[in-house]
Parts: sequence; structure tokens; C-alpha cells
Amino acid sequence: MDVWFVIKERYMLLSIFLIILLVNMFLLIAIWKNRSDMPKSLILIITIICSIIIALSIFAFVFAVSFGYNS
Repeated sequence: MDVWFVIKERYMLLSIFLIILLVNMFLLIAIWKNRSDMPKSLILIITIICSIIIALSIFAFVFAVSFGYNS
């Protein structure tokens, strides 16, 4: 099975995961640039949550390409 065909077939699902991934990466970069203005506990909580969401989004992206639903 060609990977490019699978990506073209499921582009809507994969684009959702990609948007979530990019938004969380942007949030992480913004937090680390402005970390002197925020409390350390808030930076830690946001970093942990964004890291978890990024990891889950990458896992879901790989799962959708590898094992995803059959249409």
C-alpha cells in the first residue's frame, strides 16, 4: 500500500492532527519566549499539557496512516 495514497485518502483526519500539532508547538514556543512574565508553575503546567498533546497527536497521526479506518 502506498503511503501517499493513504495520506490523500485521509487528508481531513490527518489535517486535524497536524493543526493540533502546530498550534501546540506554537504555544510552547510562545510560552518559552515569554517565560519571565509568567509564574513558574503556570509555565510547567502548560509545558506538560502541550507536550502530552503533541505526543498524542503524533501517535494519532501515525496510527491513522498505518492502521486507520478502511473506507
